[in-house]
Amino acid sequence: MVLIRSVRVVRIRMKSFGRRHRPFFRICAMDARSPRDGRAIEELGHYDPMVRNPEARTVLNASRIRYWLSVGAQPSEKVQVLLNKAGIKKPAPGEPWQLPETPAATATATSTPAPTTAPDQAPAPAPTETPTTS
Repeated sequence: MVLIRSVRVVRIRMKSFGRRHRPFFRICAMDARSPRDGRAIEELGHYDPMVRNPEARTVLNASRIRYWLSVGAQPSEKVQVLLNKAGIKKPAPGEPWQLPETPAATATATSTPAPTTAPDQAPAPAPTETPTTS
């Protein structure tokens, strides 16, 4: 008796939702052989092309997308474009995954510099209070 083990090829692709003239897509990890709107392994975000604000069009769960890419999932062409715009790129072999720089994180890092004193200059003594009598 020979057991044949099937290999599951996972794709990150869009499931179509919405209605006529009002498209909406969910970005999902799916078996490559399943139909377009079939059962998803995991939902990773959504894409709404009708939203006017470009930042609000795509909502992605970046940590889970990085996980699926790290275990070999292949994004579709349209999803790859969305991932590139979001700053999620597949690293070169042997290179660790890194989160994209967010504007809020870089703003806090630059707005609070650590106080430094020059090595040749001693810190100023603390002022002492003198009691006053009234």
